Amino acid sequence: MALTPQEIHAKEFTTRSNKWYDRMEVNEFLDQVVTDYDSLMQENAMLKTKLADADAASSQVEEMKQSVNSSILIAQEAADRLKKQTEAESEATLQQAQAEAQRIVMEANTKANALISDSQRKNEGLVLQHDALEKDMTTFKSKLEGMLQAQIDLLKTDEWAAFTKAAKPLAQAKPAVQSQPSTVPSSAATPVESSVETVVVFPTDEQK
Repeated sequence: MALTPQEIHAKEFTTRSNKWYDRMEVNEFLDQVVTDYDSLMQENAMLKTKLADADAASSQVEEMKQSVNSSILIAQEAADRLKKQTEAESEATLQQAQAEAQRIVMEANTKANALISDSQRKNEGLVLQHDALEKDMTTFKSKLEGMLQAQIDLLKTDEWAAFTKAAKPLAQAKPAVQSQPSTVPSSAATPVESSVETVVVFPTDEQK
């Protein structure tokens, strides 16, 4: 066990008759002191080495800590810049998309309005054509009815009755009779040659 300072301070040596210390005892004590002092020096050196290593490690840790903090700050700044840039790009993209969508909607509305206007014009033209055709059909129908009514009225006249009466003997006569003088009135003999023809008389403007 190493000597303590109190033990060294309180150490008393055995004295001889001549009042001198015992040499062997003093030497043994000095050997013990040297041994203990050498151990303490070695331990002190070892502790100093460990302390230096600890200081170096602490400095390295501090440097690493500062480096990490700097890296964190740099990363945070980069993240903030990236966030702002991304937000700006997103806003620009959104505005561009909105403008493009608005342009497409306006073009679609313009085309739709043009198609509607064109369809309305075509529809109005078809309506006018339909009205004109209907009017022409009504006019034609009226004229045709007038013509047919005129023919019906003609069939009811005395002239048509006389013409029919005069045409019957001619239709029944033989070809040899044609050389004999005709007794048919001159007004009715003209239409009949070899057979009876149907005569359609169109009404004049005065008969309509």
